[in-house]
Order: sequence, then C-alpha cells, then structure tokens
Amino acid sequence: MIRAHMVLLLSVLTGCTETITFRSPLENLAGLEITPGDALVTLNDIQLPEAQHHRLQYTAIGTFLDGSTSDVTQYVDWSIDNELLGRVEPGGLFIASHTAAGYATVTAGKRGFTATAKLTIHIDATLVDTTYPPPRAGLFDPANPVIGGEPTRSPTLIYPAEGTIMPQGVSRTVFQFLRGTGNDAFQLRFDSDVLQLRIELGGNAVDRWEADNGLQMVIAGSGIAAPIRVEVRATSSIGTGVVYAGNHIMLAFTRDRPLGPLYYRAATVTGPVPADGITRGGLDIPNASKMYPSGTTCVGCHAVTRDATAMAMGYDITSSIDLQAIDLVTLAPKIVANGTRPTGWATYSPDNTRVLVANDGVLKLYDASNGNSLGSVPLPSMRWATHPDWSPDGNYVAVALTSQQPTNRDVKAASIARIPYNSGTWGAPEILVNGSTTSNNYFPRYSPDGKRLLYVHAASTSQGATTAELMLMPAGGGNAVLLRIASHRVGTFNDMPDLSNTMPAWSQQVGERAWIAFVSARPYGNVKPTIGGGQIWIASLDPTQALDSAAFWLPCQNSNAFNYNPVWSANPIEP
Repeated sequence: MIRAHMVLLLSVLTGCTETITFRSPLENLAGLEITPGDALVTLNDIQLPEAQHHRLQYTAIGTFLDGSTSDVTQYVDWSIDNELLGRVEPGGLFIASHTAAGYATVTAGKRGFTATAKLTIHIDATLVDTTYPPPRAGLFDPANPVIGGEPTRSPTLIYPAEGTIMPQGVSRTVFQFLRGTGNDAFQLRFDSDVLQLRIELGGNAVDRWEADNGLQMVIAGSGIAAPIRVEVRATSSIGTGVVYAGNHIMLAFTRDRPLGPLYYRAATVTGPVPADGITRGGLDIPNASKMYPSGTTCVGCHAVTRDATAMAMGYDITSSIDLQAIDLVTLAPKIVANGTRPTGWATYSPDNTRVLVANDGVLKLYDASNGNSLGSVPLPSMRWATHPDWSPDGNYVAVALTSQQPTNRDVKAASIARIPYNSGTWGAPEILVNGSTTSNNYFPRYSPDGKRLLYVHAASTSQGATTAELMLMPAGGGNAVLLRIASHRVGTFNDMPDLSNTMPAWSQQVGERAWIAFVSARPYGNVKPTIGGGQIWIASLDPTQALDSAAFWLPCQNSNAFNYNPVWSANPIEP
C-alpha cells in the first residue's frame, strides 16, 4: 500500500536513484459533505431478485485547506447504522434490502472528518396471497366505500393481541380473524410512518394469514421505526363493492433477538405417535422437534446449566421418577437414573458443579458430574420446599415453601422464600411473600441479573389452578406487581380471567426488553379457540420497570400437544 509521503528509491540499471513522493488524495482535507443529503426511497415491490433491488449512489465531496473541493467518494469509509434497510458498498453505493422500511444514517468518514445523511426507506406494497383462491382484482380499490363497525359484516382481528411486543428473529406469525357474515375476500393492512403493506387473500374458508420467511422479516424490521397498526377489512366478491373495516391492534417490535434454544416438554394428545419428551425449539425455529429421549420414556421437569452444556431431568424408570442428566451437545448421560435419586424439580448452581433436587418437598444436593450425594438441605420442622431456582450469584436458592407437604405435581398455601447458601452451608429460609389457603405462591425464577423474582400466584392449590397469574418482585423482597397484561390480555383490549398461567422462565438475553416464556391455557385465535390445555407464550418486560406486554404464541410448537415447563438457554447448542 502506498502511503502519504512514502519515499521510494527507484534503482535503475545505471545505478542512479531518484526520490519520488506520493501524496494522499486526502492531504490537507478540511471537511466532508455527502450528496444527496436527506433522501427518501419508496419501494413498491419487495419481492424482486437482488439484482433489481433499488440503488442509490452517494458521493463524498471533500473541502481542502486551500478552499478547493474534490470528489473523494472512493477514498472515504462508508457505513449505515440500520443494516436491515440495506448496505453501503465501499464506493458509496447503497443497495436496499427490500426486507424492511425505516430510518437510517449513512456516514462517510476519514482522517477524523465525518459527514452524514438521513435515509428513509418507505414500503408501499400490495401482495396477493395465492395459498387460497385470490380475491378478484379491484375489490379493495381505495375508491370503494368503507364501513366500519357493521355488526354482522365487519371482520374481527383476534390474534395477535393488542399491545403485543415482539423481538426480531421470530420465525412466523399467524394473523387470525373472524370473517364476518357473507365475506369471502379479505385485506390485512399494516401501517406505520414508513410502512403501508397490504395482503389480500380470499376463499370461503380463510380466517388467517401466515407471515413467514421474508414477510415476517419485513414486518418485524419495519416495526423498529414505529409501532404498526394492523387492521383487517373484508368484502364479498359478488357484492356491491362496499368494504367492511374491522378492528385494529398496535403491534410493536424491538431490536432484540433473544434466540437461545427454548427447551420444553411436549405431550402429544392427538396422532398415532407419542411425542412425550424434551423438545428443542426457539423463536427462530418454524417447527420444533423432539430432542430427548429417542424412545417413549417419559421425561420432564428439566433444568439447564447456565452455560447450556448439561440438562437435568426427571426420568421415568417405571418404579419412580429419578434424576438423569445429559450432555446437551452429545446427548450422552452424565448422571444415569438408577432409582436412588427420586426427582421432581431441579436447578443447577451457577458454576454448574451442583444440582439441587426437590422431591415431594425434600431438597437434596448432588454432584453434577456423577450424581454423588452431597447431603440434604435442612428446613425448619414441618416445612417443605419445592420449585427451587438458584440465584445467578450463587448465594440463594428461591423456593416455594409450605407447611403442607407437597407432591411433585401440587403445592398448597405456599410462600416464596429464599434459602442462603455459602460454600456448602445452608441458612434458614427467609420469607419474601407469605402464603395462605387463599394465596398460593410458587415457581419462583430469578431474572438473569438476579435482581428480580418472577413467580406464580393462585387462589387455590397449584395443580390445575385456573386463577394462576404471573407476579414480579425484587429478589430480596418488597412490593410484588401483577403482570396483568401478560397474564390476561387476549385479543383487542380483552382481559380474560382464569387462563392458568404458570411455569415462567426468563430468556438469558436482555436488550431493550427482558423476555419471558410461560405456559397458559388461553385461546390461540382460530387455531385453538377455547380455553384449555397448555401452550407456551412469550411476553416482554421493561428491564427497569414492571411494565409488561401482551404475549404471543411460541410459533415452533405443536398446537395439538400439551407444551409446558419452558427453559430458555443462553447459547445455541447443536446436538
């Protein structure tokens, strides 16, 4: 590379030398400017091949100490701060991705000088879904009259719920609606400051539209700029041309991508092949598959080490449910169930060397590498503990503490407590939330930073508790707050009671929001229209406050299975 003022001695055959000085084109640079300045690009076709993607050439003009100017486009460094919108190549050429709308800043810089330009990508596109018979062209022409709130004809959007917040990387979303009488053509409308996306579909049976692959990316990436207003409209292909507007929701997206594996137990309730076992899923996985075991042995109530290398679980050995642990990379056993370590619930120490097991209210500690017993956890007389969770700093284990001995399926009148731990020594339990016959508290789970506890509160015994809802409190005790929206929001501002919310888990990744998974019996649009069973739902929390969002359905799971006990791992593992 030739640098400014580099002196080369050129030897010639005669033995003479000549001194040649090469100067940088940016010598004596005094300032930079980008043209064009602020730019607006509107994309009407988001399904073009990359060779046809929109291009915008930027030019960098340098001003020098002597007052002269020059095109220095090829000599400066180019960047864009929102790569979802596209990329800027070394010569200043911006190539749109056609996968997101939004705002960005394009920057040119060199030698301590920078220049910026604002870029807005606007998507205004209409797509016809050919999965179903497409509606006749022109049915949703803007000139056609639109009537909202018609009691029988207006459609109703029923999923997602109002106030849902999603991260990036979700594999798909199934938007679901009630059709309205006499309608066979539908239009989903996605609107924000930068997005006007129309999806048209038709047919006498259609009541949903699935955004997957590229279109999920378009909606999610565009949602970073501003919340998206989602509305459904409907009409008849043989009608008078009147369009009926339905309700709408506001759907928001963050920049977060909490993409660690999510392990849960799935028990198929329909179909010829039982799938009871540990399933490995995730927000970015369209369809999860069973991970362990390879046979039909019943396993569950699992826990994962914080480095995502091992999993402990209850393993059915016919006579009892016993502790088994596996390596998550090879799936080879680390601890083999042998009938001597009865298990209900488990948690690993932060250094992954210990596994603490609760069985019918009794706590026992084992060596995580070989299953050797390390003794029992002493509890006060007539006190039992279950649902343990070890704090990230290793100093406490949170439990559901009760004076009525629980089973591994059921706990009554429990309090939330924490048990101090210091180098093998256990302290006395400290009550954080008092329980009673009408206030049952269980499944405490520490946030990734250890500052908060998420837990379940119900007005009855835990097994089958329809009143179960999610609570959040400081890890050391204090005011507990109901996560009302996450626990009860279904549809448009429709807060429903008795949704059996339970078994919460935190994502180990925290960005703009903290993310939680939990089990709920709530309806899932038209796919699962009634309350019942168990499915896994995802909601978010403001990491600095107890501000929650409406939950969305984990898209990789089987809607015909009972799915429960989600455990969110920090790192991707590929067995």
